[in-house]
Amino acid sequence: YVNRNNFGFKDIDDVAPTQIIELTAENLQEGSEPIALKFVKFQRVGSITFFIEENNGGEISALGSLKIFGRGTQSMNMSDFKKQPGA
Repeated sequence: YVNRNNFGFKDIDDVAPTQIIELTAENLQEGSEPIALKFVKFQRVGSITFFIEENNGGEISALGSLKIFGRGTQSMNMSDFKKQPGA
């Protein structure tokens, strides 16, 4: 969920997620490939809320690591972006 301040568990059913990612066992291995996000949906991000719906039947969910790659808009050259035909 992008840019949802004061977002809690009670709000999950009322708002569509920005993107759903279903992880496989391979995704959870160290050294696995990064998971690409939909670029258009993750522009001008001020905050991100992650909701982990289930833990493969486990009672406790724990994150050992979460890496997010991106860059601030001040480092982007907007003239590099060209309008795509049909867009």
